[in-house]
Amino acid sequence: MNILVTGSNGFVGSQLMWELEKLNHNVIGIDISPHCNSKPHPETVVGDIRSFEDLDKVNNIFQTKYNNSLELIIHCAAAKHDFGISREEYFSHNQYGTQRLLEFAEKTDIHKLIYLSTVSVFGHPQGRADEETPYNPDNPYGESKLGGELLCIEWQKKNPQNELIVLRPTVIYGPHNFANIYKLINTLHRTPLVTVGKGNYVKSTVSLNTMIDMIIFSLGLLKPGYQHFNCVDEPYISLNELMHIIASNPGFYMPKIIIPDWLAIFIGKLFDIPAKLFSIDLPINSDRMKKLSTATDFCAQKIRQAGFIQRKSTEESISEMCNWYLDYKNYKEN
Repeated sequence: MNILVTGSNGFVGSQLMWELEKLNHNVIGIDISPHCNSKPHPETVVGDIRSFEDLDKVNNIFQTKYNNSLELIIHCAAAKHDFGISREEYFSHNQYGTQRLLEFAEKTDIHKLIYLSTVSVFGHPQGRADEETPYNPDNPYGESKLGGELLCIEWQKKNPQNELIVLRPTVIYGPHNFANIYKLINTLHRTPLVTVGKGNYVKSTVSLNTMIDMIIFSLGLLKPGYQHFNCVDEPYISLNELMHIIASNPGFYMPKIIIPDWLAIFIGKLFDIPAKLFSIDLPINSDRMKKLSTATDFCAQKIRQAGFIQRKSTEESISEMCNWYLDYKNYKEN
């Protein structure tokens, strides 16, 4: 298949480009940033999906190289960091960027789309949430990704022959990712002293291995209409269980002292003051403490009922990331 990947220098997009190529797909990517934390794919073009000029450039490069037209867009690009991004910027990239991409798809007669959304469109529902949980985003990231998701659904309805799959991953982790799980792994390195709460609530995660496999599996599910799937690793484990899996790897340890959730949030508020005054991203703040003490309990039975089989266990994927972390720390220190 002839595939355009947006966000192709990103954590998911960069790995996805290589995997699609291994499966003999023709790929080209577009990314607003020239930087890639892992191995950049040579078919990535630096450009902005909000610019028709940049999208047309990518399309022309692809047609010149392959003498063929693009058939599918896998839309991974998004503004998603938890610090330093304004509400306006979230919506500019995640909603308006998606709108421009859909207009480009209509102009170039592309009828297949896989949109990477997020479970943040559900907010923090009580109890376990599945694909039919009502939308209820509670932060600008989730609101803007929902905006993009709804635009995709409208695009599909315009033409019943359009093929749309929405994938909603929870926290994605793996080598070369420096987000939530990296911070937890970093905390459990070299005998940590303190942890927050008992951690007996579910923290949904999905490894890069599983996420890539789910995207590739979705290629075989494409058909006229709209389908949507959550993306979560099984089994669904608690934060405490996740910490024990990390600590089972050499060089990582469980904390010795447990402090109550309320106290951690209070301490986080104290760090909010200098962070706001000096516009810096401190490792401790009230929002991170709240997230750490809040369950994120999502299930992904629907994609498994469609035939998806998880290839790697959580233990295997965490071990892979722990080994990468140690190599990365050693490289940085030397």
